[in-house]
Amino acid sequence: MASIITLLAICLPTITLSYIFFCLASPWGTCTRCRPGGRNRTCRACDGTGKRPRLGWQLYANARRFHR
Repeated sequence: MASIITLLAICLPTITLSYIFFCLASPWGTCTRCRPGGRNRTCRACDGTGKRPRLGWQLYANARRFHR
């Protein structure tokens, strides 16, 4: 049981930090609501661009806006 807790204590911060750096390096991801491989002009999620901000980037932007 102690080895599982130790493994979680090491892996969880590593995965979290790597996702934060990934979101900072590439904040925009492809839209999952548009049809695969193309843009949909009527998509309300991405406004027809085919790109949407990632969840981590949205959380960062909201936290930054809340702080101001």
